[in-house]
Amino acid sequence: MKVFAILIILCIFNLNLRAQFVDSIGEAIKSKPKFSIRLDNRYSFTATSPSRITGFKVGAEFNDKFRVGGGYNQLNSRLTRPVYIDSSGVIIDTVISGLKMSYMSYFIEYVFFKNKRWEFSIPIQIGIGNTHYEYHYRDAKFKNNWSVIINYEASISGQYKILKWFGIGAGLGYQLMLKDNPAIKENFNTPIYSLKLKIFLGDIYRSVFPKRKKD
Repeated sequence: MKVFAILIILCIFNLNLRAQFVDSIGEAIKSKPKFSIRLDNRYSFTATSPSRITGFKVGAEFNDKFRVGGGYNQLNSRLTRPVYIDSSGVIIDTVISGLKMSYMSYFIEYVFFKNKRWEFSIPIQIGIGNTHYEYHYRDAKFKNNWSVIINYEASISGQYKILKWFGIGAGLGYQLMLKDNPAIKENFNTPIYSLKLKIFLGDIYRSVFPKRKKD
């Protein structure tokens, strides 16, 4: 897994585009930013078990080349473990707790190729949040082994516009835990991938509310 992570990172940062990257961003941020909001769902593995990360991103887009902003992400995992409820040292009940992870993320995204139909970009984000096990008992919610985590994601993403308003997209990358939860042994250093049906809300808005030409 670590070899895979290194290969992904090397591919991302050794595209021989460093000079072009800096120049393109410098030129892009001179343009007027456009507001953007989108769903951001990815798939991964936690302790070899398939899991999904659901989230959304809000930010600004500059000249269709550079995007920056923040978002919220939450892990949906099937991993569970028993919790034994005791009273005065005697186990009186057993409940099942589920693994939880949620975090705020801050991202940048560089679009290195774009034409009428295709777009390829490099999204990078860092997240700050927590992991814990959660269970319910007698109408109350409890959290075990709660701790702050910091994670990092880097990937390569592409999309194809089938129609003016709709398209498909895919991405491949890797998640690294910069600060892990020592009380939770599950491995969060894992490949991430995405398969998406794209709805271009900006194009829909511009079609429904076209700009009026100045006289």
